[in-house]
Parts: sequence; structure tokens; C-alpha cells
Amino acid sequence: MSFLQPFMLWGLLAFSIPIIIHLLNRRRFRTVKWAAMDFLLKATRESRGKKKLKNFIILTCRALAIACLIFALARPLLGGFMGFGASVDTVLLILDRSASMERRESDGQPTKRELILRQVAQAMEELETAKLVILDSATGEIDDVPSPETLPELSTTGPTDTTTDLPSLFTRALDYLREAEPGRTEIWLATDLQLADWRVEDARWLGFARSLGELPSPTSVRVLALPETPRDNHSIRLLSTRRETDELLIELEITREEATTSESLPITLNLNGAPTTQSAQIDGQSLRTTLRAPLPDETASGWGYASLSPDPNLRDNFAYFTYGEQKPLQTLLIHDGSLSTEANRALTRAAAPPGVAGLELTIRDHGEDSLTLDLSDTALLIWVAPMPRDSEAVLISSYLQRGGQVLFLPPGNPDETSFATLAWANALESSPTGRYFIPQNWRQDEGPLRDGRDGSALPVDRLRAIKRLPLSTASDAVPLATWDDGSPLLARKVLGLGTAHLLTTLPDYQWSDLEQTALHLVLVQRLLEEGAKQAGTTLVAGLNESATPETAERLDNATPENSYPLTAGIYRPEGGNGDILALNLPPAELSLAQLQPNEIRENLLPDFPVSFFEQEAASNQSLLTEIWRPFLLGVLFFLLAEAILTLNRRSSSSSKNSRPAAKKKATA
Repeated sequence: MSFLQPFMLWGLLAFSIPIIIHLLNRRRFRTVKWAAMDFLLKATRESRGKKKLKNFIILTCRALAIACLIFALARPLLGGFMGFGASVDTVLLILDRSASMERRESDGQPTKRELILRQVAQAMEELETAKLVILDSATGEIDDVPSPETLPELSTTGPTDTTTDLPSLFTRALDYLREAEPGRTEIWLATDLQLADWRVEDARWLGFARSLGELPSPTSVRVLALPETPRDNHSIRLLSTRRETDELLIELEITREEATTSESLPITLNLNGAPTTQSAQIDGQSLRTTLRAPLPDETASGWGYASLSPDPNLRDNFAYFTYGEQKPLQTLLIHDGSLSTEANRALTRAAAPPGVAGLELTIRDHGEDSLTLDLSDTALLIWVAPMPRDSEAVLISSYLQRGGQVLFLPPGNPDETSFATLAWANALESSPTGRYFIPQNWRQDEGPLRDGRDGSALPVDRLRAIKRLPLSTASDAVPLATWDDGSPLLARKVLGLGTAHLLTTLPDYQWSDLEQTALHLVLVQRLLEEGAKQAGTTLVAGLNESATPETAERLDNATPENSYPLTAGIYRPEGGNGDILALNLPPAELSLAQLQPNEIRENLLPDFPVSFFEQEAASNQSLLTEIWRPFLLGVLFFLLAEAILTLNRRSSSSSKNSRPAAKKKATA
């Protein structure tokens, strides 16, 4: 319970007034010994205990009536969002502005974000003297809110197509509280409990509870949770685009919340402003489908998007793409001369299979030539040499930031050179005689070793290796596949819009049987598919990426918001060379997984008290509820009880005093 006017609680000292009056009244009478009264005292001794109890109840009722009146004047607040404590000086609102917060739980109702803003504004008007500070999830900026009623109109509270990184936001909030020292603070976290936003595996959660307790001013955390209720929402995601002469192939993934029945979904394909409608039949939870769009000119470039019909969340109904002129996909292989003939032949067949048009491979020796490479049209760079350094590192880092794909393979002479914290161990490892290195775990849901479109798994477990080059312990790449001893087989690190992959063995019979399992072929082709998105004159990216240009002009009008770069869409960067940029929702925003409130208490902030205010998004329940009326009813109740007890005592005393007179009259 909290109070809007806590200074009135000083009036609780008046609780002692009835007690003081009672003690003073006891001092007004003087006891005089009189032997004739002994028999009267003996007659009333049995009822004296009941009288003392009644007097104590009367005194308690008077004191409680005064206390209830003081509580009512202090205007107490009660709600799942407020705990026991004194007044609040500052409210730090961490506002989740991710795309999933634009969901409407029923037709005609506000979105989750709009509902939160409305409730926070109402609560701040009730708190009156508290200062409101907002921490924006999209930009990480902290701003003072001059007036609660302007909260929905601020640029930092509008809708976005970004995702949320809650550990980073908590870190930013702690830094602010240490620097500003805003007094007693409530951290209000407005979230829809989407699991991807919490990043539960982040190691920073372990220190947050201790850091909150060490702040200079008392701080508490309140979570305003708006979990989703089951509704038939659909989302669409762009997997890839591929041009085949005069036709564009757009691969999409459609996901729905409820998979009870089969349904036919209309998909609108808008190509350079001209819409057409196709349909797809979805039977399960998700569907992968490929749309084909004819192109009038082989040299033309352009843009487009695929969209679904309106549903509870409009933000996940669009998938944007771009395409460029027809050109082969370029793979560049750079090696240090240690690559065997068999490995060279295997990589050549994987990057440019015989008889497959549109794929080209260029092989260069590692040396001075690699410093002057033009990687603008390269879809995949295969690097079989010591980790790049100096000018090479700058060149490849820039390529990755633009969305390039790099596959690092073990060099002939490994050293401890590091590139973006990626490094090889300084020695090869061979398996014991008669034994092999065998894969044990690999990511089947995403990554280059994911299952096929029909759900069939790759034969990763059939791979056998007798030689490998482990990663250095200083490397922070995320393993996508591991050997049976836990050492990475395939790892990756995201850099800007691109990805660097490290494979710890080679397609060489002296290393492994990658050639027989054809896993290297799948790996190279899928990385080529990803690299094709940035090769040429068009760009495809996700939001929350640092590699996007600062300003751009929007070309489509699919959604009314044009707040670049926080809104998905088709953009032409200002000052560029004619490139077209397609921004899409981060894949994490399409996840259906939800975090349970007890996981926050038990796993994320186990040593810090966290309170919750959980409700349906369509509800108009207020964050703060004044409860002064029950206290006024308490005043009335205790005064009425005191009056009844007092009247009973007086009436009984009057009846006793009248009995001797009656007896005298009867005797006369």
C-alpha cells in the first residue's frame, strides 16, 4: 500500500488521544476506604472483569476510528502494481516498443502499447508529485516526461518494428540511477513477456539483483505484464529471394497461433507498387511456400512485399524484399596454399556445381592480392588461411557489416591471430587410433545445418573425422554443432548484417568424410543463399542493426508510420549509390514463446523482490486504486460500535440505580 498524501500519516499520533484522556480521567478520582462498602464491592467483584473488557473495547473503537480517518485523509493506494512503502519520488518506465506490443486482444480495443501508456498516464496523475522518466526500448534513450497526458504523443512512445533487449535496458537503467540519484524510485517494466526479449541466457541477469540493492536510493521493480490470450494471429517472414532470368522466386514462412483446422490464406504480392493475390493452404503451425513473380526485364531491379490479411497484429503481416539485375552468384575462395587437391575439388563442386547455371567460383592465393579485393558482388567468401589482420581485417569486417557471409576453414599453419575475437587453436588434434570425432548435437531449427523444408534432418550424425582444428578458448562464437566431447564442429558469430562461420574440419579424406555425406555442399549453398541478399545493387536487412544508413526515403506505403529506421519497409538511403534497402521485423519478434512470471522471480532476479500487475490487454483495470472509502466506512463502523457499547453501559447503570427506590416504595 502506498499513499498519495503520506504527510497526513503524522496524524496517526492522534491515535493516542483516547488513551491519554482515559488515563487522565483515572487520576480525577481519589480512593477512600469505607468499611460499609465492603459487602457492595464483594457483590460486584464477579462482573468487574466484563466491565474492564467492555471499557477496553470502547477505548479501542475510539482509537481505531481516529486511525481510519487519518488513513482516509492520506489517500491510500492499493494494487498489484504498488507494494508497501512510502511515497515515490521517481518512476522509471521501461517501455517495450517491440512489434509484438502492437497486438490487439479484441477488435476495437487499443494495442498493448497504447493500453500501457493510457494506464501509466492515469497512474502518474494519481501520484501527482512523482517524476516520470521513460527508457525507450528501441533507441535506449532516457527522457523526462514533462506531463503524463502527453505520454502517448511522444516520439519515444510510438509503434516500431524493432525487438527488445531487456538485459541491455536494465544495464542502462542502473547506470542512470547511479548517476542521477533520483530518490526513491519505482522501475515500471511494461512488457508482453515475449521470451525472446528477456534473453534469459544473458549472464548479466546474475548481477542485476545485487546491483539494484546497492543503489544509493531505495529502488523497487514492478512488472506490468500483458500476456497474450489465444487468438488466430498470423505472421509472415521472408526467408530468401532468388532471381531466375525473367522470374523472381520469393520464399516465405507463414506461422499461426492456432493450428486446429486447415485454412486457405490469401497472400498479396506487391511488386513495384502493382499488387496481385495468391493463396496458400496451411495445415499445421507453420508453412513454407514460394511465390513466383514474372519480371519484365532481365536487367531491372526493384522492390516488393508480401502481406497477409489484417489480424490481431498488423506489424507482422508484411515481408519486404528487393531484387537486382540478373547476375551469377559469386563465391571467392582464398587459401594459403595448404589446401589439398581433394579439398580444393570438393569446395569447387560445392560452390559451383557442374551443370548449375548462375554460380561462379574465383580462387585466389592468400597474399598481397587479397588486400585489393572487391567484395561488393561476392555472395560468399571462403577463407582457408590464418585469420585476417590489419588491412585484410578491415576489408572483411566491412564486408560482413554490409551483410556478407564468410566461411572460415582450418589453415595449414594455424596461429593465434584473432579476428573479431575469433581465433583458431595453435595445434591440430587427431583422434585416437581406431576412433573418430563424431558429431553429437546440432541446431536443427535454424542455421546452415537446419532440417529441410519437408522436415527431414541432415545426416550430421553420420559424419566421421580423424583430424580437426579446435577454436581458441578466447573465441566467443556460438556453437551450431558440436562433437561428442563438446568441442565445436560449426560455430558462428553475427557481425553487423553478416555472419562469420567457422568449420573445424575439411572435406578431405585425411580429415573427414564431409565429401561422402555432402554436408559441406549443403553448408556452402545455404550460406550462398544468405549472401545473395546483399550481393549486387539491393540490400535486405533486419531492424536493430547498426549497419543501416542514418537517413533514407521510404518508397512503399504499406504502413502509415515512416519513422526510419524503426519501421519495416522499403527505403532508398540518402547519399547512396542507388541501392534499395528492405527492412524487416527481426525473426525473434515472430516467436510465440512466452516467459512465465515465476521464472523472473526464481531465475532472473531471485534475490530481489519483484511485484507483478498482470492483466488482459483488453481490460481497463487501473494500475493504482484508491481505497479511502473502506477506511471511511471503518470510521463509521467503529464510532457506531463505540456508541452502542456506551449506551448499553449507561442503560444498565440506570436500571441498577432505580431498583432500591422501587423497593422502598413497595415497603411503604
